[in-house]
Amino acid sequence: MTDTYLSSGELRELTGCAHRARQQAWLDRNRWPYAIAETGHIRVLRQYWLDRLTGAKSTAPTVHAGTKHNFSAIAA
Repeated sequence: MTDTYLSSGELRELTGCAHRARQQAWLDRNRWPYAIAETGHIRVLRQYWLDRLTGAKSTAPTVHAGTKHNFSAIAA
């Protein structure tokens, strides 16, 4: 087994849920990225978990995340 992803127990501890559908709903509500393996298991990257829980990286969108650049405002 690899340490790349959270274990089933760690995922259960994080979400407080034992059932996959409820874990997935918790992850969606709390905006945690995850993938679903072919086996149906939910995969959360361990590094993201560490970064988010320790505050090592900002998980909030940047100020300009929803804006588009106005290149027409640049004089030629």
